[in-house]
Formats: sequence, structure tokens, C-alpha cells
Amino acid sequence: MTDRYVHGYTAEEQERLVAQAEHWRDELILPGTTLRSGTRLLDVGCGVGAVLGILGASFPGVELSGVDYEERQIEAARDHLTSLGLQADLRRADAVDLPHGDGSFDHVWMMWLLEHVADPVAALREARRVLVPDGELTAIEVDYNSVWALPWSGVLEALFASVARAMDANGRSDAAARLEGWIVDAGFGSVDPGERRLDYSGDNLDRQVPYVVAVVESTLATLLDAGDTLATDLEAGLDELKALPETPGAALGWVVHKAHARATNSR
Repeated sequence: MTDRYVHGYTAEEQERLVAQAEHWRDELILPGTTLRSGTRLLDVGCGVGAVLGILGASFPGVELSGVDYEERQIEAARDHLTSLGLQADLRRADAVDLPHGDGSFDHVWMMWLLEHVADPVAALREARRVLVPDGELTAIEVDYNSVWALPWSGVLEALFASVARAMDANGRSDAAARLEGWIVDAGFGSVDPGERRLDYSGDNLDRQVPYVVAVVESTLATLLDAGDTLATDLEAGLDELKALPETPGAALGWVVHKAHARATNSR
């Protein structure tokens, strides 16, 4: 991981991660995902186990495992999965030094992880190591620089630019744009970059805007600590963001990649 996780590890952030996974369950996590019973799946950067919970409940018989750099997240993941009646092998570990042998898994999942690690290609190479030959990788990332809104304004532009700078200070704001190249460099084959240009308007804004607000608010402490953005400017941008659902002709969008690839035989 980078020296500092931009969102922190508060109880409120852990709850946000569960809500975030539920938010993307039917739009991003499950579409295009097929896991047969008996599949050995590892979620690298599993956080509080929110995605593991969705995958385990949706695909019975999958053998769940997860690692995270932060012990507090692993403890929360154990509690969350137990509440769902699911079992998983959960361990504290670095993404570039997994505590698993070669070929231990059929599928490795990474969601909103590579934007936070110091060496994404090294993490992907390690994922490839623990996959069986022809094993599958799913990696999901967003490009924070691609966020747009209508109507656009100076304060909204400044708000999203500040979020991107906070991500760059603690990782990479453009992980989605780099994802395919990272996966290829790590030695995977059959790479599908899975680009999705998301856009929302009308009633769909009622659901998406609160999600985006929650993501932005989860970075506020980092933004203010950096000292390059005034609290009043952030508040003005957040106010305009929150008002989008009631603004005639408003829209909001960004680019996400849900990439798929397969581990090659050579290591």
C-alpha cells in the first residue's frame, strides 16, 4: 500500500464500504461475473469483506478468501461475513507478498485496490502467481479525472480536481486509464479492458449523487490536510453537487473499467 490510505479506517468509512458494494452490486459487480461452485476466489484488498459478501451470497459454493493490509479491515470483514452466514479465509497481507502458494486460486478479484498500491504491476504479478494456469482476474478501477457534470461550474471543477489530487498524493487518480497496460505488463493474456462510460440523468441522479457525495466526503480530511483547498471552496462544490438532482437538465458521469484477464502458463 501507499503510506496513507486516503479514506481512512473509521467505523463510518467501514460502513461506507459496505454501502458502496451494495450500490454497485447490480450495475458493476455481478454483471459479467460468473463463478462456478467450487471456484477458489481471492479478493486482494478485501477491506471489510463487502464484495466477498456479495459474491459469496450470489454464487453458492465458491470458496472465499481475502487479504487486506489493515488488520482493522480484516476484523471487520470477519464480522460482516459471519453476519451473512459466510465463511472465508481472511488474512492480513500486502498485495505484493501474498501468503499463498503458486496456483492456489482459480479467480483473483481486485476492486478499487490498484489505485491505492505503490506498485500496481507488482501486485498484479503476485495475483498471477497465485492463480492456476488460465485462472481468471477481475480488476475494477475508476478514473477520477474523467468525472463530468452538467451544468459544469468552476467550483465543481475545483472540487473534483481536488479529489484527483488527493488520490494522486496517496495513489493514482487515473487507475482505470492505466489498468489495461498494467495487466499486460504483469504477464496476463486475453485482456478485456472492460471500459464503461457511465452517465446519469433524471431520476438516476437521485441514486448516484449521494454515492458520489459520500466518496468525496470520505476524502475531505485528506484534502484539508493537504492545505491546497479551502474548506469554503469544498463546501461550495459539495453544495452544487448535492443540488444536481433538482437542477433542470443536470447530468453526471465518469469512466470505470471492469477488466478481465487470464493467467498465462509462463511465470
